[in-house]
Amino acid sequence: MGRKYSLQRKHFFLYIACWMSLLIAGTGCVPYYNLYNDEPFSYHQYSEANQLLLQAKLSFSSGDFLTSLKKSQEMLNRFPQKYGEHALYMMGLIYANPEYTYVNYEISIHFFKKLVNEYPESVFKEKANIWIWLLNQNMDYAKKVDKKNKRIDFLKNELKTDKKQIINLQNQIKRLKEIDLGIEKKKREALPVIEQKDDERP
Repeated sequence: MGRKYSLQRKHFFLYIACWMSLLIAGTGCVPYYNLYNDEPFSYHQYSEANQLLLQAKLSFSSGDFLTSLKKSQEMLNRFPQKYGEHALYMMGLIYANPEYTYVNYEISIHFFKKLVNEYPESVFKEKANIWIWLLNQNMDYAKKVDKKNKRIDFLKNELKTDKKQIINLQNQIKRLKEIDLGIEKKKREALPVIEQKDDERP
């Protein structure tokens, strides 16, 4: 229960940051709305590149991350000049999303850094830098938590070992006491016999 709460707390700000980023980027759930400007559009009026972009965005919004990733990769491969920055930003968001089965912050950072380096004039550059910082902070925090958990586990194991040693010592003390009592009993039993023998002497 504690680990589940810790995991939820760990990803809490990423949920907020993710959805804020989507809102800032204009990625709504309206099917026939341009996700990067304020003008409505007809799906068939746009080129194949724009259709890929829309499919990637709508798949992301509906939680179909694998399809979104596939469309983004296709967009990057086929239209790197026009939509490469869009594709990289979307792929970075997918791998940073805690709801994605294969969430991986290092891969996410890779895509964001690639965007920043290859598209220095991109409108997504500042957002990508923010994500890079957030994800690095999150990974640093996770490492610290993991280190503390390992320390806790080590101390727990050490405590168990100490408890076992204490129990063994207590058992040894108990056996020694029983031996001492046995010796004392034998001594007491032997005393009358010795006294009787002394009385029989002339």
